[in-house]
Amino acid sequence: MSLNLNGADQPKISLTGDDLLGMFAGAHSSLAMHASQVDALNVFPVPDGDTGTNMVLTLKAVEPKLAGMRGGGAGGIAAVIAREAMMGARGNSGVILSQFFAGMAVALKECETFGGRDLTAALEKASEQAYKGVSKPVEGTMLTVIRVAAEWAQRALTNGDTPPLLIWEAACQGAWKALAQTPDLLPVLKEAGVVDAGGLGIVAMMEGARAYLLGQELRTLAVPLGSTAPSAHYLASTEEIAFGYCIQLLVSGECLDVEKARRRIEELSHSTIVVGDATAIKVHVHADDPGPLISYAVSLGSLRDVKIENMDRQHQGFMARHDMGQSMSQAGAIALVAVVAGEGLEDIFRQYGVGAIVSGGQTMNPSAGDLVAASEQTGAPEVILLPNNPNILGTAQQAAALSKTPVHVVPTTSIPQGIAALLAFDPDADITVNLASMQAAIGSVVSGEVTRASRTAHIGGVDVQRGQAIALLEGVLVAAADEPAEALEALCRKASPPQGASLILLWGGSTTETEAQAAGERLQQCMSGIEVQVVPGGQPFYEFLVSIG
Repeated sequence: MSLNLNGADQPKISLTGDDLLGMFAGAHSSLAMHASQVDALNVFPVPDGDTGTNMVLTLKAVEPKLAGMRGGGAGGIAAVIAREAMMGARGNSGVILSQFFAGMAVALKECETFGGRDLTAALEKASEQAYKGVSKPVEGTMLTVIRVAAEWAQRALTNGDTPPLLIWEAACQGAWKALAQTPDLLPVLKEAGVVDAGGLGIVAMMEGARAYLLGQELRTLAVPLGSTAPSAHYLASTEEIAFGYCIQLLVSGECLDVEKARRRIEELSHSTIVVGDATAIKVHVHADDPGPLISYAVSLGSLRDVKIENMDRQHQGFMARHDMGQSMSQAGAIALVAVVAGEGLEDIFRQYGVGAIVSGGQTMNPSAGDLVAASEQTGAPEVILLPNNPNILGTAQQAAALSKTPVHVVPTTSIPQGIAALLAFDPDADITVNLASMQAAIGSVVSGEVTRASRTAHIGGVDVQRGQAIALLEGVLVAAADEPAEALEALCRKASPPQGASLILLWGGSTTETEAQAAGERLQQCMSGIEVQVVPGGQPFYEFLVSIG
């Protein structure tokens, strides 16, 4: 969701495992920011509008295993990323992306740190592995973007060990160039008038990692050709095409033969991607009849994460979202509505799938009518509403009772709880599963706030002077101090986060970015074993909103 800026004035000769974690976090954040844009361009291999979503969900599956890995070697971290990406890969694009990471992991296997030469080798191996996983590689896709990025990295490598930042910047330039050329390589893209969706996803990731290395904020990317959606002519030409079924599954076993499995599965399907090792094989294919493929997979070992989707229905939803007078949220079964105040927070919630934002929070409580209007305007069959404030919870429940659209309230009483609930949301799950998982996620995060006292008081054994910075932990006053950074440190010490915990600081109020970064560094130094991320929230009144999980 955020970056840990390394802020180096001069390019480093080598990068650490922590830098690799930062690059991954930057890639994930940037991809999430552009996921809906990537979805809108998706026309190959099937126009179903889920490429960006699948890539984001693939990266999201990796995050839990990276908690507590700060200070680790680059090779070990790369291996975890590769393994978890394969296990959690979603869709055609997600499986290819997992192989990108698998190749990097092979090249970085023995590296505690990595230089420009190591990074170049990692990109070359990432390209090789990505192509290897696809039965019939097609140029003009994300494969091309990955390959050209690796080629440009190789060109940038000098006789010495070129700094990794310069290698990565060259790779980014190559990726952009390849993306712009995808319509010239793949006729279906030319007909639709778009660049490749998966290729844009790769560019977004690489730009996010680049922002980390440069110590910069993420930026919105401009798509080559100015394309934002497939042409009306293309949509009309694909309206009657039958696409069959998309089958995804994971086979677990012993002594599995990936190459032999790939050859047999190619006979039973098309658009075939089969990757893995002797203990697990990830399969993503398209077929008119999923039965024979499932039977063969069962003969190999035990199955899990089996997912069979009707691509004709997916395509109908894609058509509905383009030039059919419906919004993206209308095509989905569940829409998310959240109450949020602050541009930064609004961006974060939108990046993680919220279709409608109602401006509000402390001292700015929206009415039940505002929440009803936002819910009904999504056009979705069902809505999940996140109030994100205890003062708005009752209003949200009232809105649920008044709305003509079924509205379900997940009782989030803070922004950190709202973000935790969002991360637990699965667009492919039904309402019952989502409500249960989002409710459970609320209990997994500890929320804190730092603001200014509006009056002098003595509360819960804490003396507070008007204008002082005060810290609240789960709504309870725990400290007062002259400066917000002091109150923040007292709050975090009181919370006693365990080793490996992630602490996210959303800064706003009158706090500047410099002050926020300094506060984050102060926490990182005095509380070893936790990961601190500093994110612009832009919220009014509160200097910091704190999420500990």
